[in-house]
Amino acid sequence: MRTVGLFFLFVVLALLLPAACFSQSPASVPTPRNDSMVSVQELAMSHKAARAFEKGTNLLLKGEFEASLPYFQIVIEEVPTSYRAYHNLAVALFRLGRMDAAEQNYQKSIDLTKGGFAPSLFGFAMVLYTRAEYREAEAIVQRGLLVAPGSGVGEYCLGLVQYSLGRLTDAERSAEEAARLNPGIADDYVLLARIHEKEHNPSAVLSDIQSYLKLDPKGILHGDALELLHRAEQDTSRAAASFR
Repeated sequence: MRTVGLFFLFVVLALLLPAACFSQSPASVPTPRNDSMVSVQELAMSHKAARAFEKGTNLLLKGEFEASLPYFQIVIEEVPTSYRAYHNLAVALFRLGRMDAAEQNYQKSIDLTKGGFAPSLFGFAMVLYTRAEYREAEAIVQRGLLVAPGSGVGEYCLGLVQYSLGRLTDAERSAEEAARLNPGIADDYVLLARIHEKEHNPSAVLSDIQSYLKLDPKGILHGDALELLHRAEQDTSRAAASFR
């Protein structure tokens, strides 16, 4: 099951443009336990590093992942304690399919914050997820949810691994919580549709996909959504025919 659509959410959670955020962490970002120390160090960031972070961030948001890499590497050379630079570098590497390198950079961000930056924990868990290391991924997601218990992204990640472990009831509960916490996570409705398909509930699948298409009609998971929609429509038609 593809999850690539999720990862711009990790970007949004972690992308902190220097001009706006080097003095503090915004409310939308889970605050690392040692964030005051890191923020002081980032306040002393050189103009070169600040500009590189901003440039890399903008490229990452545009989907120019390869082009963003050298800018985050400049930041890391200038400020080796910049956990956000390591995180964003990991996001870019993940999107490029370079999982080993992504894992290393997520781990560096986790180490720098002593496990206090939830997006890096979720990102690390998704690397494990792509390797089908579902139990290990679940444990890391749970760590992230201890740091950020109100994270819709975290609940979504938890639902993904629970679905892959065959725990549909748990997965449905997590996915519904993700939708409650962050109704804007369109991909969550594709996950819910997959769960409801496994539960032989085509009417719920139809509702899920309608919600997805309303939120993100041209999203990365659009093809998956249409396939689920088509199968649900066929199941609904067969069920209706059996009552004639």
